[in-house]
Amino acid sequence: MTQIDIIELHQDFFYDFGFEYDSVEKLFYKPFPQGIQVICLNFSEYSDINYLEYSLGIRIHQVEQLIHEFLPTVMDYADKSITLVQTPDKISKKLPPRYMIETEAQLQEVMAKAENFFITLGFPWLDTMIDPFKLEKEFATRKEKPFLTQNFVYNAFRAVALSRFYSIDDYPVIRQFYLEKIKEKDMTPFSIAAFLKFLDYLDKVPA
Repeated sequence: MTQIDIIELHQDFFYDFGFEYDSVEKLFYKPFPQGIQVICLNFSEYSDINYLEYSLGIRIHQVEQLIHEFLPTVMDYADKSITLVQTPDKISKKLPPRYMIETEAQLQEVMAKAENFFITLGFPWLDTMIDPFKLEKEFATRKEKPFLTQNFVYNAFRAVALSRFYSIDDYPVIRQFYLEKIKEKDMTPFSIAAFLKFLDYLDKVPA
């Protein structure tokens, strides 16, 4: 069993729900007007056991292209980065962060559980988060407990960008919160300077 085998076994299911597979980025994706929905599968092989992990996310093109004008970015990363990635256990506490797989039968059982998750919770969550206003609220409500799936600096940039463009009433509060946090966390002088420059840009964007 390999990563390629795992992808092929899942393809028909995700295709039925409008997702295509990107063999370069190794993820399933589904476009919407402001960005894309993504689903990633990671199959890890060890000598005695294998692990299968699922993650799902949302990319808002406007946010990702903008923040990478201010952050150090490797080539093409601004075109690939995801605004928010979550694992199923963060959406439903009944699910584990990853599945252990030793046999074909276990794999079939895991796939059945995963498909049920996506149909009942995963796809609805993605369909909710394609609304940038809903995504902004997701970031705003988590400001005291940032998402573990991303670096704090990236979290701060995304949160303030979303609030500025999609919830102007939240912006002053979110702006001040992350400005204080990024200084409090003793970030590098470069990160602080980049964030200040970013805030200055957002402050001048016409309402």
